[in-house]
Amino acid sequence: MVLPSGRDLSRPPDSAHFRVRQDVRVRLDIWLQERLGWKSRTKIQKLIQLERVRVNGQCVKASTKVSTGDEVEVLLDVDSPETAEPSIRSLPVLYEDPWLVALDKPAGILVHPVGRTHSGTIVDRLHGDWQQLNDVCSRQATHRLCHRLDRETSGLLLLAKTVEARRRVQDSFENDRVKKSYLALVEGIPDNTEFEIDAPVSAHLDQQRSQGHRLARADAEKGKKSRTLFTLLGSGHGISLILCRPITGRQNQIRVHLQVAGHPILGDVGYGQTPESLQKAGGEIPQGLPYPDRALLHSFQLSFPHPVWGTPTHVQCPPCADMVDLISALDLDSPPQFRSFPLLEDPKPLAK
Repeated sequence: MVLPSGRDLSRPPDSAHFRVRQDVRVRLDIWLQERLGWKSRTKIQKLIQLERVRVNGQCVKASTKVSTGDEVEVLLDVDSPETAEPSIRSLPVLYEDPWLVALDKPAGILVHPVGRTHSGTIVDRLHGDWQQLNDVCSRQATHRLCHRLDRETSGLLLLAKTVEARRRVQDSFENDRVKKSYLALVEGIPDNTEFEIDAPVSAHLDQQRSQGHRLARADAEKGKKSRTLFTLLGSGHGISLILCRPITGRQNQIRVHLQVAGHPILGDVGYGQTPESLQKAGGEIPQGLPYPDRALLHSFQLSFPHPVWGTPTHVQCPPCADMVDLISALDLDSPPQFRSFPLLEDPKPLAK
């Protein structure tokens, strides 16, 4: 699939372009079904019938055979109200002003369209919700991501309501004016309460995973300089609660660095954490709780200079239910009080 160069990932795409590269002749609807994995063949045939699919610029039938070199364009439809995901506005709002909004993102949802997933993402639903408000009050607030979280990661997600606010916040991210922390439940117990990992991180295509899933890894030769600070908040049952302070912002940095430290995040199968590895490390999930079905990593705090006022802005997001249940069951000596947790230090001021 070919997407426009420089496309704003905050906006769900309204079309997809494909180029037939295989030496085949196959029905258009069957060929598209392999590439639009989230749509049934019936829905694809309906798109073709509605003339929302073109081959080499022409509307054709579902039975049309495509072959090497053909260009296929699909005008993507929007989910109907009956099939649409629940309103994104049902998510807890952690902070909001005329320029910014911070949401509590649940685990299991992509923040923006990627690969074969075009709908059901945070920004997809967010745009649909706010478009209705824009139509009513004659204003144009298009929410744009200021940073990204993995599908499995829960917690604090910051978005901007204007292009200029987003540009300034991203400038703060790129120039180390943003402080951030995460919570992770990991395998084993670190030797030291405070420790850091300074290991270069590189993204690579893992051919062993289905569909060539991209995972980052520690790579001293080709990786980019990466540094994370860690603080042990408590442990029990051979499981530790860790506060993670990424100093740099590489893809999957915390997950990679905790694997390097020998304490992979619980449920993080991509980085080698399994029930067997937990047992081997002398740990166990407390009785009555299921084994995590996702990597237990949570975006906890952000501290940044406000893009308009320039004042230090602090936002926190207490951990979600699956992490809270496990933390409670670990019987920590001094359980952290997340709602009154110390704020991160003030960020560097905006450049004048």
